[in-house]
Amino acid sequence: MKHASKLAFLAAAGMATAGAQAADFEIAEGTTLTLGGEVVLNYLYEKYDNGDNDTKFVDDGSLVILGGSHDLGNGITAYVETEFEYNALGNNDDVKRDASILGFTGEFGEFAVGASDNVFEDLISDAVDPFENATLDQVSLTDEDSMVTYYSPDMDGFSFRLQGRHNNRGKGESAEISLIGAAEYDFGPVAVAAAYDSRGSVNSGDNEFKSQDHVVGLAITGQLTERLEASARFAQENDQAGNDKDFTAIAMVYNYGGGDLYGAAQNYDPSGGDSSTQVAAGINYDIADSLMIFAEYGDLDRKLTDGDIVDADTNKLGVAGLVYEF
Repeated sequence: MKHASKLAFLAAAGMATAGAQAADFEIAEGTTLTLGGEVVLNYLYEKYDNGDNDTKFVDDGSLVILGGSHDLGNGITAYVETEFEYNALGNNDDVKRDASILGFTGEFGEFAVGASDNVFEDLISDAVDPFENATLDQVSLTDEDSMVTYYSPDMDGFSFRLQGRHNNRGKGESAEISLIGAAEYDFGPVAVAAAYDSRGSVNSGDNEFKSQDHVVGLAITGQLTERLEASARFAQENDQAGNDKDFTAIAMVYNYGGGDLYGAAQNYDPSGGDSSTQVAAGINYDIADSLMIFAEYGDLDRKLTDGDIVDADTNKLGVAGLVYEF
């Protein structure tokens, strides 16, 4: 399934450990340094709606992550994490800091400042996204920087997450302020989640930032058998003009023993255009605890998302890849 990525190397509340082979070094009593990362390589085939096609061999987000934690006493632990993005293929010499975070965990839950994952994405978007690359279209959410996030502890199956973003703009311009909230109730075999993101955008008329482009969503995930999981999600994206875009999706993941077989389908219905249906499927195999290979195919009807600027939409996508965590 989708590899864990951003800033998730320390097993704090609300955050899962990625990188099975991440190394922990105790440098003093109560103080630990963590070093890890991942290499993600993809070979892509893309076919556009104008009939053209393209193949690419790309690095799809290789990272080195540095983290540290310190026991402050009274049941409180502080941690810091920073991730650096690099190109494992060597055709790009850039190494850049991608995100960083400061957090505190304890019986109260978790409090984090920095580039935390958007909590709407965590509980709603990711519910139907088992893919490494062939992800179906998602709603547009608040950017993941300048975040202040609170993760509640588990309260007999119920938990919630609150998040705010304050992004400074130019002198005399209103700051970009967004509020995000999500809640989940885990009944055991079934979990239900709901979320809201005020999002917002800059008004072209007066250059003011207005939180009138909100997004709402609902997701349900069920463990049908020991090996089979099913999920469904509805999300709606609105804008200041009163238009909306509806995203209704289902997904299934089957663990066959050596890995997962997975797929998803989605109906995309914009109020100002034609609806469309997207489907994708994939399979992965765990060669070792820290090494996975995968193959995916999608009929997506979407634009390229790897930074290339093209006029044509990507109708079909095939990808084979490798993820190595260390």
